[in-house]
Amino acid sequence: MNILFKLVTPERTVFQEDVLSVTLPTEDGEITILPEHIDLVSKLKPGVAELRRPDGSLEEVAVSGGFIQVLNGSRITVLADTAERGEELSLEVIEQAKARAEAVMKEKIAAGDISYADSAAHLERELARYKAAMRYARRRGIRTSMHPSTGA
Repeated sequence: MNILFKLVTPERTVFQEDVLSVTLPTEDGEITILPEHIDLVSKLKPGVAELRRPDGSLEEVAVSGGFIQVLNGSRITVLADTAERGEELSLEVIEQAKARAEAVMKEKIAAGDISYADSAAHLERELARYKAAMRYARRRGIRTSMHPSTGA
């Protein structure tokens, strides 16, 4: 039995197909949804969504905030603020964005809680993108010049 999985952002439908399982980052922790799962609505947090296809292949998608809905144990809809498939991501661009976000966070720590929180949220999104891109590269056997744990 498969699950119809649909991942939508305000700009586009990122993914819509049958899957065997979906692992998603929620505010309460990571959850894996299998066929016949109970109905559920949950808040999505930045991270990597892992989609297992019926052929056994795995797809990782970097997602940011949003919502998850599971209906009848056979349909999952994710409404994400942003979402990018592994093959769409460039490690070099992400590394630059991550460095900028870290620098801004250092500046904002004294500027106030709201500025710092915005910077922290941006960094969390970049880290999710980085993780998805690294997993995609590893799975495809693509060599990277960046160390997986430090990004250097």
